[in-house]
Amino acid sequence: MDVLRDASTADAHAQLVLAFQVLVACVAGGIVGLERELAGKRAGVRTHMLVAVASCLAVGVGLVVTDGNPSADPTRVMHGLLTGVGFIGAGAILTNVKGTSAGLTTAATVLLVAVLGATTAFGAPLLAVGGATLAVLLLRGLHWLERGLGALSMRHVPAQSVDDLDDLG
Repeated sequence: MDVLRDASTADAHAQLVLAFQVLVACVAGGIVGLERELAGKRAGVRTHMLVAVASCLAVGVGLVVTDGNPSADPTRVMHGLLTGVGFIGAGAILTNVKGTSAGLTTAATVLLVAVLGATTAFGAPLLAVGGATLAVLLLRGLHWLERGLGALSMRHVPAQSVDDLDDLG
């Protein structure tokens, strides 16, 4: 039976590569976190950066310790990572429950930055930064589109229905 490598046996080059990947993951998480911070959400820059860094480290170390072991599956780290991030996302949703589904977008961005961190650790840092940039464009661009569509739809609502809508808020 093959024994997994100890992470301390990784050569300096592998450790430097992982350190660079962690830095890139931190930047990618920060890009998304800054958008959430500017939107006034509780999970902001620090939370998103930490999730991205943690996921990159978890996957990166998983790759290091399974290197050269044909029976090892480094993607198993992803399963545990995504389960843990699910708990963070649930917490973002549950702490905001007021009869509505508040916190879903923030939970989705926390999941996204975990995947961005893992993507970086798997060797695709440009894809991770591109994904973070696309996420910000989606979050900001769709927000403006939703606001425009909301204003447009309110023009077509009968006056007595608007009062009913205020009672729901």
